[in-house]
Amino acid sequence: MKVIDRLHTGRLGVTVKNAGNGIIVAGKFIPDRIIIRTSWLLPATTVPFAMLIHIISGNSRDFPFFISEADYPGLEQLVFTVGLAVSGLVQMVFAYRMWQEYRRISRSKLLDLALCCGLFTGANLFIMSFADMYDHLALHIITASLVFQVGLLWAVISHFAIPNANRRGKNLRRLSIGLSITSYIVMTQAIVRAFSDLDDYGLEDDTIFTLDRIQEAIDVAAFAEYALFVGLILCLYSFEQDFIALSNSTEE
Repeated sequence: MKVIDRLHTGRLGVTVKNAGNGIIVAGKFIPDRIIIRTSWLLPATTVPFAMLIHIISGNSRDFPFFISEADYPGLEQLVFTVGLAVSGLVQMVFAYRMWQEYRRISRSKLLDLALCCGLFTGANLFIMSFADMYDHLALHIITASLVFQVGLLWAVISHFAIPNANRRGKNLRRLSIGLSITSYIVMTQAIVRAFSDLDDYGLEDDTIFTLDRIQEAIDVAAFAEYALFVGLILCLYSFEQDFIALSNSTEE
């Protein structure tokens, strides 16, 4: 196995090496397929599971509700926080691996920009996982918005940056990007109109009280958010198809 590069994580004393089709962490090889699959499969299972616990435990104030409402003190918060915190870190690793592998084929500036977007998205997802909307609403809104916005930008830029992209991955990405953009517009418009009808933006009020006041808008916005979430997960999944094709061509 040819080692391409290595990174030292400072005082932690852990050596991370770039290897063919994966990385070596503390002497253990982690293939790219595991990295990319974890980047989309972990959030895809964590979020519905936390929401299900939130409903079954009787903590949900209504349905539909925003995804982040499942970040409620209790078992659902543990699942939500740990799952998305790890997802954020893994997505940062994946963004780096995608940049590392594809720059061997193309030195496009778009790849560098895609790397920045991927690292930024993963970092904000990590922060957001700890900033629940009940105790840190302002920070949560900022980080969640950046995850959606920059995450979508990451998908779009990567779509054009990847050289010789797999046909299946490209077609799936077009569909998922279209779904994400449409859902984001619907979600934001519903929320903006709802808050414009309130005397106060709501950041100073009790979060649950504010959400109850705009539940009619949430009936639309929440389903749009679910669709946006699915769209972004499908975007990540589409990159797996490209990595499989790249790995196969490398092996040949």
